[in-house]
Amino acid sequence: MMRGPCWLLAFLPLAGLAEPTNPIDLLARIRQSGQAQFHYEETRQLELASAPWQGQGYMLSGADGGLVKLQLNPKRVIMAIADERMYYWDPEQNQRHTAPLDYADQAAEQIKVFRSILQGQTEQLQTNYDFTAEQNNKRWTLRLTPKPDQSVEETPAIEISGDDGDRERRILIRQADGESTEYRMLKTNPEQGPAYSMQSLLREAIGD
Repeated sequence: MMRGPCWLLAFLPLAGLAEPTNPIDLLARIRQSGQAQFHYEETRQLELASAPWQGQGYMLSGADGGLVKLQLNPKRVIMAIADERMYYWDPEQNQRHTAPLDYADQAAEQIKVFRSILQGQTEQLQTNYDFTAEQNNKRWTLRLTPKPDQSVEETPAIEISGDDGDRERRILIRQADGESTEYRMLKTNPEQGPAYSMQSLLREAIGD
């Protein structure tokens, strides 16, 4: 279920000297406290694949902690988190799945980590990760390294970078086996593109 996800934002840092910064303060500063919509481009480097897998779509984050990933290419798929459950809907294959959020699955763990990053849930991240951060002119980078007592198979290394304007982000998730997923995300305004309804997408994923 929902294999190979993980979700990210930003572009290359500007020139200049990188300066250390407080990672907890940085995570709090970039937290999405209300509703937000991002356009994303996703690239997966898979161990047995001859070429990277690529996709694109929209990510919607809610003030209540909900998260919806609407993949539009290469095909339409909805993945969502709501009320401590995960939902998956593939209309082309007519496949619908649901599971508790604490389901012990690698994909589930990655989705939970992504939500924690996007919504600045510091307490949850600190359980499994050590943080380091740096500021490079108007761009920042936050690195999450699994704590020594964490299973490297289940806890990926994560690098997040973005701009001080909070519009661009890049999230890179590296697995111990060398596979990785990268998201480049851009926050959108209603006048810049389609404005999707998080609730209607969630209802579609649930099957209501």
